[in-house]
Amino acid sequence: MSASELQSTWWTWLATQTRESNPVTDTSGRFCSRDQPKDVWLLAGSTGGRVDRQCRVPADKPLLVPAINSLECGSFMAGAKGEVLLDDVAQELIRIESVAFSFDGVAGNVVNGSAGRVNAVGCGLWAWIPAPKSGDHTLVVRGSSGKATGETHYRLIVGADLG
Repeated sequence: MSASELQSTWWTWLATQTRESNPVTDTSGRFCSRDQPKDVWLLAGSTGGRVDRQCRVPADKPLLVPAINSLECGSFMAGAKGEVLLDDVAQELIRIESVAFSFDGVAGNVVNGSAGRVNAVGCGLWAWIPAPKSGDHTLVVRGSSGKATGETHYRLIVGADLG
């Protein structure tokens, strides 16, 4: 997946959910399976502070999660720091400085509140994690840039029945 495709897929996933059912504002993980794409399982960080979530994940999907990201990239990446740990093992972060892409949204979404297609420029630190083995896993996502900070702890149940 290119940097543009990665961001378009993730931001569309986020922007096609209303605030009430959005994975990034979800405090338990109950919305993590909403509208997942076919080829990757998307996870969300937080809008600040620490969040603990539980999520059921299919066994055959790689994971994509931002440690920290933004649509306002000016000086954002200069101070960007982050880490993603799967079962206490650091995952490689992909640094995306500034990439143009488009995403779709619904009215009332947490990204821009508007329905329709949006041309944007995004940046961030992203983890692309090969599909974890079936079973329980912990995923810790931490990121910061300037005053923006977030920490998300996931209990991932991989290979679980999603029905």
